[in-house]
Amino acid sequence: MDFRRKISTKHLIYITLALAILGLGLSFIGCVAKAPSEPGAEKDISSVYTSESEAEPLKPEECGRCHTRIYYLIVTEGGKHRIDCRQCHVQFHIYRPGKEPYKEILPKCETCHENVHGEELVQCSGCHSEVHTPMNIPQGSALEQGCYVCHPKADKEMKTYLTQHTELDCCACHHTRHRYIPECTECHQPHAVGGMTHIGCLTCHPPHKALQVVYPKDMPQESCFGCHRNAYEMLKQSDTKHTALSCTECHPEKHRAIKRCRECHGEPHSAAMLQKYRVCGQCHGVAHGLNQEKFPSKSREKTESPYGTGHK
Repeated sequence: MDFRRKISTKHLIYITLALAILGLGLSFIGCVAKAPSEPGAEKDISSVYTSESEAEPLKPEECGRCHTRIYYLIVTEGGKHRIDCRQCHVQFHIYRPGKEPYKEILPKCETCHENVHGEELVQCSGCHSEVHTPMNIPQGSALEQGCYVCHPKADKEMKTYLTQHTELDCCACHHTRHRYIPECTECHQPHAVGGMTHIGCLTCHPPHKALQVVYPKDMPQESCFGCHRNAYEMLKQSDTKHTALSCTECHPEKHRAIKRCRECHGEPHSAAMLQKYRVCGQCHGVAHGLNQEKFPSKSREKTESPYGTGHK
């Protein structure tokens, strides 16, 4: 009885395993079973490949299906490189590691551009690191060394009109990328009443020769106040006709220019008085204060105006 029970139990185990294997096999067959074909799926399309038909060249948008990032770089920042891809890429997909050197199959800039920047800058990719966006040039050592080649005027001004800017590398101001123009206030404190804007700074200070100060005729007094506080306050307190004038009336066009008193006032006194007091400031004091000291002292009779002979 025990022997029969052992045999039946063993048979059950085998039967169970056989059924499990059969079930897996059937399920696998179901997974890979061929799906019913759609109407027309078996249609012969070999007729489209005829010897008479010509394949049209690839269009940029077709290249963009695989080269998506490059395509949209060109669309958004390509500039003059928004051209047919085939103008540069004459051959497609021929790179084979170990057989076709990558450098050999890349398009060459000089094919179209020759030596745009002369013999001193011939490594195009040193500055134009992403050729698909040629004018998006990141800051780098190659760019820093070649600024003077493309910007000779700025280079000459920096070396001719020496300032603290002369000691700086170009990238100290033009950092981050090519054509970046910094705000002057990144380094400098405004010196006009109520603050200054970047445009306000450039009105007087050409950036590459910052101490060659020039200004428009309508420059407000408040812009001069930051550096010439004493003169400004004296002018306001004097309450004369000079008070209403723009600083540029007496200091025209160029910084530190001083107009002679006689250019506006002529000879307002008798010849005898002008002979005795040859310098207007002997009686009128500094032009910003004027009548604050009405009478000349003996010491003043022997000295010239605080502004020199320019106030005769």
